[in-house]
Amino acid sequence: MIYRNSYFKKELRQAYSENRASTNRKLASALFLGLISFALFFVFQTLQESVLSEAVPEIMQPSFYSTVYLYIHLAFFFYTVYFILYYDYLFFSEIRRNSWYLLIQMGYHSVVMFFSKFAALLYTVFLIYTIGFIFTVILTVFLKYTFIYTYLPALYVAGLTDVFLIGMFSMTFSLFTRTIVNARYWTFFSAIVILILKLTLGEYNILSNRVSMQNFYNLLDLNHSLYMPVAAILMIILCLVCLIRSNNLAKYYNLPTDQILLPSGFDVVYIDSGTGKRKAAGKKAKKGWRSKIFDTVSTAGLIFFICAALVFNFLIIAVNTSTPGQEVSIQGVIPFVFRSETMEPAIQMNDLTYFQKIDSQYPIQEGQIILFEENQVIYVERVLGKVDDKLRVDIDHYPPMSQPGAMFKTILRQAVQGVYIGRNRWLGVLILFANTIVGRLLFLLVPAVLLFYYKQIMAFSKRINRS
Repeated sequence: MIYRNSYFKKELRQAYSENRASTNRKLASALFLGLISFALFFVFQTLQESVLSEAVPEIMQPSFYSTVYLYIHLAFFFYTVYFILYYDYLFFSEIRRNSWYLLIQMGYHSVVMFFSKFAALLYTVFLIYTIGFIFTVILTVFLKYTFIYTYLPALYVAGLTDVFLIGMFSMTFSLFTRTIVNARYWTFFSAIVILILKLTLGEYNILSNRVSMQNFYNLLDLNHSLYMPVAAILMIILCLVCLIRSNNLAKYYNLPTDQILLPSGFDVVYIDSGTGKRKAAGKKAKKGWRSKIFDTVSTAGLIFFICAALVFNFLIIAVNTSTPGQEVSIQGVIPFVFRSETMEPAIQMNDLTYFQKIDSQYPIQEGQIILFEENQVIYVERVLGKVDDKLRVDIDHYPPMSQPGAMFKTILRQAVQGVYIGRNRWLGVLILFANTIVGRLLFLLVPAVLLFYYKQIMAFSKRINRS
């Protein structure tokens, strides 16, 4: 039989709507992941002098480690979205459509069919992930960083374990949830569970340490992290559960409602794919409360994102257009991106600082950090003393090779425009990112596209929710 001999290939093709393009799409997906990881690495390199260098140094280092580290996390995100969008093609929802029942009656063995489906999924995941991983390494070679291959095997296995685990979770949920929508929700939640496990079981402590990752066995050492053995046990359990459940489900057949002959006084009902409720056949379907909640949350989330992006764009424009003598004030506060190391540690490079706008009657105390203008240049320094209507000011930190005391000044009290009241390091990073090409596209182009195609996006999300 032709179908029997090509079952494995059929499962590979089923992940895509067009069979001829399947191989090309796999290759394109892998190259896309590598290119996006490489592009993100360059974006993060422009944010070196920010809080990111302290919070996530593993992605800020000019090395193969950073590009590959970004890739394995991007691959996990990609596969989560991919599994959610193509859930109906990839997993066991076909059993509920009686596809396996007829095959079993024709002599196919459910165990063989299960492992064919299982192997097809793992093969596709493995192929795309591996090609993308290799492509990322090849792209990094052109940067001429020191090539240290010892941490590459550990990073590769760590990333592959995550994508395999999310795939097996999704496969299991497809056998227990009655609707595709609920199964997609469970896929999303399982991705969150995996991230929580990695945090609580110490996996990220190893992944973020480039020295530890140079020894592959540290990834498996129970004294360092329990995540890898826990993930292996989970995959074995999920595989056995899928095998037993799929074998049982394939024995049952759901009769089509249009072929059932019933006595008078009986009604035919069906299970709604969107809500999972029983509904009378032939009646006009009504929108369930879950669909209404989904529509409301989707609309509110989209509106919130657009409004937040517009507000943030306004803040960026306000900060960037601030000039000496024309500082932008928002509710009496002057936002100012500090681009110097002269006030460390109180204010660090690229922090978004806030200065309270003051008038000539405001009392200034010694030790306060002030914002003042001199010769059409804005300065931020600390007050060291007061003499009549003049202030003695100086910076806190003199960079190497500079002469201490070179920035000491005596200024007029009238030159002071604001007093330092606080800072936000993460907003400083966002503004710095927003001034890059990628940031401008994200914060300016994306909200504009969402506004213009709002109706089409909402219609698409509703179709996904009801599929």
